[in-house]
Amino acid sequence: MNFRQLIIRNLRGNFRTYAAYFISSTFAATVFYIFSLLLFHPQLKKDLSSSSGTISALSKMGLTTALVVIAILSLLFLWYTFVVFLKRRKRDLAIYLILGIKEKDLRRLLFVENALLGTIATICGILLGILSTKLLLLIAQNVMHLDHGLNFIVPPLAILLTGIVYVGIFLVISLMATSTLQGDQIVSLIKENEKPRPEPKSHWGLALLGILLLLAGYGSVFYFSVQSTTLLSLLLGVVLTVAGTMLSFHQFSVFILKRLKKRTSFLQGTKMLTISEWLFRMRDNAAMYSLITLSTSVAFVGIAVMMAIGSTSFSSIQGISVAYFFSHSTADAPVIEDKVAEINQMIEAEGYQTKTATVDLISVYIQPDSPELAEDAFFSSNGFSVMKESDYQTLMTQIGEEAEPIEHDQLLELSPNYSRRKELLSVPQSQRETRLSVEIGINSIKKGEMTVVHSPSMLSLNYYGLAVVTDQTFEDWQTTLVKSGDTDNYGFTWIDYPEWADNPELVSRINTQLDQENADQEEQMGALYDALGDRVDEMTDEDWAEATAAISPYVTYESKYRTFQENRQGNGIILMITILLGAVFFIFSASIVYFRLFADLDKDGAYHRSLHILGVTPKERHTVIRRQLQVMYFLPTLIALLHFVVAMAALNILVELPVWQFYSKIGGMYVIFQIIFYLVCLLRYQKDIDRYADPSDI
Repeated sequence: MNFRQLIIRNLRGNFRTYAAYFISSTFAATVFYIFSLLLFHPQLKKDLSSSSGTISALSKMGLTTALVVIAILSLLFLWYTFVVFLKRRKRDLAIYLILGIKEKDLRRLLFVENALLGTIATICGILLGILSTKLLLLIAQNVMHLDHGLNFIVPPLAILLTGIVYVGIFLVISLMATSTLQGDQIVSLIKENEKPRPEPKSHWGLALLGILLLLAGYGSVFYFSVQSTTLLSLLLGVVLTVAGTMLSFHQFSVFILKRLKKRTSFLQGTKMLTISEWLFRMRDNAAMYSLITLSTSVAFVGIAVMMAIGSTSFSSIQGISVAYFFSHSTADAPVIEDKVAEINQMIEAEGYQTKTATVDLISVYIQPDSPELAEDAFFSSNGFSVMKESDYQTLMTQIGEEAEPIEHDQLLELSPNYSRRKELLSVPQSQRETRLSVEIGINSIKKGEMTVVHSPSMLSLNYYGLAVVTDQTFEDWQTTLVKSGDTDNYGFTWIDYPEWADNPELVSRINTQLDQENADQEEQMGALYDALGDRVDEMTDEDWAEATAAISPYVTYESKYRTFQENRQGNGIILMITILLGAVFFIFSASIVYFRLFADLDKDGAYHRSLHILGVTPKERHTVIRRQLQVMYFLPTLIALLHFVVAMAALNILVELPVWQFYSKIGGMYVIFQIIFYLVCLLRYQKDIDRYADPSDI
């Protein structure tokens, strides 16, 4: 038998050992190819760029980061599984050495086997990705809320990148792992079965400390969600939870099992065998359980949060509160009025009933060195854009919110977003009021003291310091400004209709027209500057007004649907990345459990052979195996689900996200996956153990 035949025979003979390794590697290469496909797809780049340059940059950065993360995870996974693989094949490798094979040739044998298997897995992963491309592009179109379908395409760069990365990973792992392999190491591996295993030790103090660290970690996370003043408590909570999880698996679980051994019921039935086996396996697998629990918890929380912020219900509350918002000054007010009328007609021509109104604003200031500001716990700005109460009530009625009443000497600062709203709702109004001296207009006319009330009433209109006063106060201020010669007014005009998200084509047509007119205006202004040259600095206001009379002013506007679409696309990209990365986490975790279980098959087989000789029936042995695997497969899942509950409860306090509706879906799907995986592994493991325990039945 030559070297090539030996390699092929090894791959065929160890197919079941390689199966999970091969499938997981193929899956990782497939996911990597999917991200590469999305990154290099020309149509996807174009659609996201036309929607928003920010979203396009986000998608490129997110997909690139995902590729790096998957490559790192694959490297760590392959390294771990290759080490486990060596333990699984220790008897075969020892036989090769006994038969006279040189260590150099043995290393070359393992190197070629692993490199060949990795190359085949990479090719299969790419082919699987290509075969599922159309379905994946359809999913991407819906998740990212693209207006047009994505064409089937096989980017050569995606194939090349996937091939280079994964073949390179397999070659590096094979080279590094086999270069340090020594014959005496293999001999020591095969002698491990002969070494007696001392009973695991635990200390009640360390066991209790593990539980206390977990509780302290949970408490710290909840403290952050309630106070949300510093990230220190959140980071502390994460560190304590990680430490508590690891210490609980290493100490508390062993402590509990040793206590169970002291009960008289321990000697009944198969409990003695089950608990004794749990005790040793808990000690041996504590690090693996901790790693799987923590990585699964991270994947759970990441997927749930991204599904929540990627949902339509969350995206719809982002951006401005009305369908269209146009800001204006005194100079361009007539042009904005005509433009609003034109857009209003375009919307009503499609059968929608709109409502529109123009709102005047007055600038109000508070001296930044005012000592009263230091006493204002919710101070955010010393400048306000103030509207009158009747305009505020009309807007709040239109968007379906309740307007807060205003006293004559009050200035009501509105919340621009949900974070500010939640912060203010946590305290009574008396703690949100501060008596301050205010000034109005560009000439800072002092108007005496007013009570500034920071209100949870939310109105998002592209003004951070948007505020409200009574109609009488507003009119008195306007009269004062006119008398002082301050006639530069500003404000905004809004258009709203309930069906603002039902007709994307209409919104696209309006936005395209406005954007094109603004682009033309910028081009005309640029040409004017070029024609005037240095004379621009010498022109008076009258000269400039005459020179720009034929150029329409720039229309500053916001579109609720555009913001909504950008949020949906950005969240959709993050959602897709998170779900695929979570799938990689779960597959790798399952593979680690699988390899860990079957790596000690010969040792476990010898143990069950002894039980068979002592007269333990196959049914009793199968009961021990089932209980052993149930802990191995479901204990980390249960702890991860507990961490998941705590994280979602804290997040639900911190922000208004619909996280609970996703908890049962994510947790339920993973539990179903674990049950199926457990049953498949149980059947195969029992069959292999029976072959060791009673070879005569095979």
